[in-house]
Amino acid sequence: MAFSNGDLGKTSVLTAVLGFGFSLFGLSVNLWKSAPQGEAADEGSAPSRERLEQWAERLSGAVEEQWRAEWRLRRLQDPYPLEVRWSPAEAWLVDAPGEVGPVVTEGDRAEDIASVLEAVPSRRLVVLGEPGSGKTMLAVGFILDRIARWAPGDRVPVLFPLSSWQPEHKSLRDWMAAHLAATHPGASWAGKLLRAGLVLPVFDGLDEMPESSWATALRRLNTELDPGEPVVVTCRTEAYAKAVETSDVFTAAAVIELRPLTFETVGSYLARTGRPVRGKGGERATRWDPVLEEFRRCPDAPVARTVRSAFSTPLMVAMARAAYGDTGRDPAELLDSRFADPEVLERHLLDGFVPAAFADSPRAEQARAWLGELAAQLQRQTTRQLAWWRLRRALPWPLRTLGPILLLGCVALLLGVAWFPAAGVKAPAMMCGFILGVGLGYTVLGTRVSTRGRRAEGAARVVVAAVLAGVLVGAVASTSLDWTTSLPNANVGPAWLGAAAFAMAFGLATAIALGVLGIIGEPLPSYAAFGGRGAVRAVLVVLVSAVIGFFLPLLFLVPPWVPPTTAVAAGALVAVGLRNWHGGACPGASPRPRRARGNFRTALVRGLRTGLLTGLALGAAFGVTTATVAGARAAVSADFPAGAMHHLTDGTRYVVTADGWVHGVRPNDDRYLRPPGPVDGVVEAYADGTTYASPAATASEDCTGSVRCTRFHGRIELELRSSRTNPQVKLPSGAYVEDSAFQTEVPGRSYEWLFAASPGVLFRSYLSLGLTAGLGLGLVSGLAAGFHAWMVSPIDTARAAGPQATLRFDRIAAITRGVTLVAFGVVAAVVAAVALAKASGQYDSFGLVLLTWLLVGPFSVFISAWGWLLVTRLWMCGNGRLPWRLMAFLEEAHQRGVLRQAGATYEFRHARLQEHLASSAPPTEPDPLRPNDGRI
Repeated sequence: MAFSNGDLGKTSVLTAVLGFGFSLFGLSVNLWKSAPQGEAADEGSAPSRERLEQWAERLSGAVEEQWRAEWRLRRLQDPYPLEVRWSPAEAWLVDAPGEVGPVVTEGDRAEDIASVLEAVPSRRLVVLGEPGSGKTMLAVGFILDRIARWAPGDRVPVLFPLSSWQPEHKSLRDWMAAHLAATHPGASWAGKLLRAGLVLPVFDGLDEMPESSWATALRRLNTELDPGEPVVVTCRTEAYAKAVETSDVFTAAAVIELRPLTFETVGSYLARTGRPVRGKGGERATRWDPVLEEFRRCPDAPVARTVRSAFSTPLMVAMARAAYGDTGRDPAELLDSRFADPEVLERHLLDGFVPAAFADSPRAEQARAWLGELAAQLQRQTTRQLAWWRLRRALPWPLRTLGPILLLGCVALLLGVAWFPAAGVKAPAMMCGFILGVGLGYTVLGTRVSTRGRRAEGAARVVVAAVLAGVLVGAVASTSLDWTTSLPNANVGPAWLGAAAFAMAFGLATAIALGVLGIIGEPLPSYAAFGGRGAVRAVLVVLVSAVIGFFLPLLFLVPPWVPPTTAVAAGALVAVGLRNWHGGACPGASPRPRRARGNFRTALVRGLRTGLLTGLALGAAFGVTTATVAGARAAVSADFPAGAMHHLTDGTRYVVTADGWVHGVRPNDDRYLRPPGPVDGVVEAYADGTTYASPAATASEDCTGSVRCTRFHGRIELELRSSRTNPQVKLPSGAYVEDSAFQTEVPGRSYEWLFAASPGVLFRSYLSLGLTAGLGLGLVSGLAAGFHAWMVSPIDTARAAGPQATLRFDRIAAITRGVTLVAFGVVAAVVAAVALAKASGQYDSFGLVLLTWLLVGPFSVFISAWGWLLVTRLWMCGNGRLPWRLMAFLEEAHQRGVLRQAGATYEFRHARLQEHLASSAPPTEPDPLRPNDGRI
């Protein structure tokens, strides 16, 4: 209210505002200290054993569904899985014999792996093998076998791809919890199963981590796993040996090594899966028969030795089956002497896999190029996980950092120039300043303000960004105050410069508000409370309720702050109702997944804690910096404009500027302005006894009814007395009346001089502006963040979310959030523009304020994971490096067996296939500005 009444410049009011601010600060500190921490606080007390077993059963079903589908897509059951045998590894790779237990025996089935694990006292097992020897599929078979024999109280086997772990920066438990949350986003209780010891981790691909991380990973496994906790680790033999040499063995773990496939096993498998042809006597034969017979007849021939060696791994057997068994190609070409070179043979088999997989597709050649591009990106980022929300890392550095912001900035700049040509350079200046502010906030914040464990860092980044904006605003903003609002004048000096500076500050505040909401930083998929067409209906109902809540109070001529308040309240109440309605099931309807019961108090407390502290940091830093810079400018500014000084006998001093305006100061420090010549004006006398003077051109509409008008012609003075706020007009007769509109005829520089404030007053005004705006922004953002966190709790289901599902969920959440922000932004823009117009008569600012507010919603959409994917597609698909229907293509590659699904991400079928496709992809020009290191 003090802000709207223009009383913030008064010392008493400022003291009250500061007191209120410190009260809010104390409240936020108490909220910080009393807020429940961690996931346990979100869910209440520790769950019962029965509840844990129910969750474990649901997780086991989800894991079985996920890997059973992958098992079928790889055709491992068609006609039967290859028998992969193993034997004990070399003794130097194993811990001391007394630590491991009985000697490991040979085996060839997943059930035998389970027996080996149970026989080892430590319940730790390491599976070694050469590239393509079947380590991952053996691990998957072990998982499916354990789940088939799962009983309440047993641990649920879960595969954790070690390629996504950075042991130098993240502990083992934190990474495992993050992987479970990403793979099963609806199972918010999965972390509790992990802490309760009901998860059996299967760590796949130690060798797929960077070599520099091998030793660190082994040390963390040894120090962070509990004694007796069952664990299975897979790794290439050579990589594990290097890790042992630089670190240590996996303590007390049994180590087995997969043995090469026998040629008879491979021959029988290829003959069984090959396309049948008619034999000489009508018997069943395949094109593999003469080739295999030749290799048996001459086993020592160079080509035979190479082929037999290559076919000792399940990967190369699968490649050969795809290249010859699934197509009409004749494997007799393998008898060619050029295949005596192992590298040539392996490259030949890998080259034929993608064309064979896409044999019936009209874009087989394009698919090869697109997959090569994706593989090259993963190789540069040293990862196996193909996550759609990380594809932006392949963009050039400016786009990789600020892509959506730059795109929306270009669109907004074009709209500002096209829609508001009368504003001149002011419209594009505001747009550029706003985009600069959002980009500054997005870049400086980097990570989410509310990230746990980084509160001090987040606050420091907010302060840095606010100081930068404060310096710029204080350097270009006016040193005079508007008498109606006690705020800095916006219509003095270069209008575009001041507009751009304040727009940049607003852009920074917008970025920080988005940060409080948790949508700034590394874009990750989010999950909305509603799905499909239900989300559209829910949003429409909430918006209609908010509109009704806004316009209904206007019928009763309420204060300006009432309509937006009732709009927010109506929308929030209806949203709560929709949330409860959606969670229930109608009689007779098919059962729906229940939503996770979010803790509203916890979400609200956390949102308020983050919002208030962030808003206080923003407001204090921006207010102090702006006030200091503007106050320093006012202190060193000259008392008069440039010109010859004149003195009157009564002590009055004045200067005549080049445009003829007289700038004078009376002995009591009252300032006045005199136009260059006589003016035509009208004195308006109202029935209540008040009298105003205005230019004749603007007074014709008021000279009706009870208003008595008297015209005059002559010289006037516009005087600002120290004890008054509104300027007075000294008429040619010497009488003083209140000014109505003469001040609008004053040039900008003269106007600023007339209303120039002292350094102390200016400091208090800017400081109060920064504190009230910052705390107000923090309060609203905190409430919105808490309500948003409560509303978007994911569906309570353990079912693994695939890439397509996570993209759909994120799109619904982003659009819902964006539409809501746009709706409330428009309401706020209308209220702000009307208030601005009534206070200053600047009705032309309505469109600019509205356009600026309309950008808030699109920003929240475009900086989401889905929005980043749109920008990535515009760049990558526009230049032909990836298909426009990218997600459909990735799913097609998955269905054809080229990719495999690991939770919400894809992976190439094998690391060797990824390496081969990347090596044959066309080279990409390096980023000239910054190396593509995969970071923001």
